[in-house]
Parts: sequence; structure tokens; C-alpha cells
Amino acid sequence: MKIEDFLRMEYLFLALIVICLVAMLFNSKSNISSIFSAQFKVFINNRRKRISILDIFSFVVCPIVLSLVICFWRGFVITKDLAQILTTAFSLIFTLLFAFQAILVGKKDSNNEVESKVIKQTFVSIVTASVLSLISIILSAILMFTSNCIATRIFTTLILALSFMTIMLLLMIIKRTFKVFTHDDK
Repeated sequence: MKIEDFLRMEYLFLALIVICLVAMLFNSKSNISSIFSAQFKVFINNRRKRISILDIFSFVVCPIVLSLVICFWRGFVITKDLAQILTTAFSLIFTLLFAFQAILVGKKDSNNEVESKVIKQTFVSIVTASVLSLISIILSAILMFTSNCIATRIFTTLILALSFMTIMLLLMIIKRTFKVFTHDDK
């Protein structure tokens, strides 16, 4: 097989994966846009009743910029071995997030209005982090079968951006869970 034929097959393979993922994600039963919409509502500042620019900058813009800098300015790419490790790591994070969901379900019937709102927002952030982890698992798995330099760099950028977003959400989830459970002691 010639190298040109191999590259055409790889582009065809990647195009097929993208088409399937788009079809799956935009199916009405599996559409995740409402999850991301709910997450943006978590970023609303309580006092001003508007989306916090600092939150958008911290949770969305910084992870994207950081991943672009790491991938394109510093030249980092995720190798196949690292992609396997990331797939395992994101699977563990995905499982951990389900444990957080189970913990919050026991607190969802709070009489305190503020605590109830924090619990609902934390639940939304857990679901969002779960979805980001799942997308990262899929992208890491695809990356293991990609040998094209441009595709590898794009997947690396996406995986890093989603990783940084997930880390930020995990920090917020941990902080909010801590506040919900230590609030009762006062």
C-alpha cells in the first residue's frame, strides 16, 4: 500500500468518526447541549444576575489558550502510550464523578434554599465534567489510531483543553461539596 493510499484511508477514517460522533451527539435523545447550557447558568453571578466574565475566562478561555500554547507554541503532542494512560485516567475520573453524584443525591432535599441551589449547581458541574471526561476518553481512543501529524496536534489540543476544563470543574465540585457538608456543622 502506498503512503498516499494510507493517508487517504486515514482521512476517510477520521471523517467517518467525526460524522458518527456528530450524528450521535445531535440526536435528540443524546444531545448534550442542554448540559452545557445549564453549566453556563452555573457561571451566573448571584449579585449581578449576569454570567461572570471571570468564570468564563477561568473555566473556558484559559483552558483553551493554555492548550493552544502547549500544543502549538511548545510543540507538545500526545503519544499513543500517553493516550492509553489518559483513557484510563479519564475513565477513573468518570467513575469518581458518579460517586460524587451519589453523595449529592442524599443531600438534594435540603430545606435551605441557598444550599439547595448550590447542590443543584454542583450536580450540573458533575454532569458536565462527566461529559467532558467521556469526550476526552473518546478523543484519546481515536488518537491511539491516528498517525497524521495535523490530526494528532488537533486531538492533542482538544484533549488538553478538555482536561484543563475538567480539572477546573473538579476543583469547583470539591470546594462546593466541602461547603455543603461542612455547612451543617455550624
